[in-house]
Amino acid sequence: MNEDTRVAVCCYAGDKPLVEGNLGLYLHHECPVTILSPYDAPVEIVHPDVTNAFGGKRAYTGVPSLERELIHLRLLLAFPENHFFINDADSACIVPKLPDYLYAEPDVVWSMVATDGDPDPYLDPTLPHVAFQPPYFLSRKTIEAMLANAHKVEYDPRLLNIDHYMVQLTFAAGLPWRGLQKAVGGHFSTNANHFATGVRAAATDGYIFFHGAKKPETFAAFVAALPK
Repeated sequence: MNEDTRVAVCCYAGDKPLVEGNLGLYLHHECPVTILSPYDAPVEIVHPDVTNAFGGKRAYTGVPSLERELIHLRLLLAFPENHFFINDADSACIVPKLPDYLYAEPDVVWSMVATDGDPDPYLDPTLPHVAFQPPYFLSRKTIEAMLANAHKVEYDPRLLNIDHYMVQLTFAAGLPWRGLQKAVGGHFSTNANHFATGVRAAATDGYIFFHGAKKPETFAAFVAALPK
């Protein structure tokens, strides 16, 4: 199950309780897990199947956050696996087995795709009006291509966040991209309507990828809602 795959969790010191609370969701894929955090706000998880790697500076947005993303991608290439399932602390796949379609097209940039309503979101008008949000499923070859072409990306002062930067890296490298299936994002832990939508998505339609749950008990509710 999930052969030749490493699970990564990108976070900072303030996320540690969430990472600890969700650790079972990362370990249930039966893959090695790497916690990626900045040098100045590190997260260290002590577990035999978990490694901790540090790089870049703490920053929610801005150039330092984009530079940290490149550093974290480089850190992942130091590990032997050829597939990387990359989460933020508030994203996860709530079933152990990752879908077969991810491995059928391994050199595609897989992510949660959010539509961007900005009429002109990028300096480059050829880019689609979308943002790529975690989780990401990337291959070694895909990461290598992103890093090799990162110098082509011009920082956009209006869009200095990782979700848009991942779109720019993907197109700079000439990579194909797809949206994860049965994936949904929302403010699940703070908005009752979003929470109800997430539970319904898991229970009725078998959704498995979630982004935006800030409490472990929110993910637990989604897991409990899955059809038995």
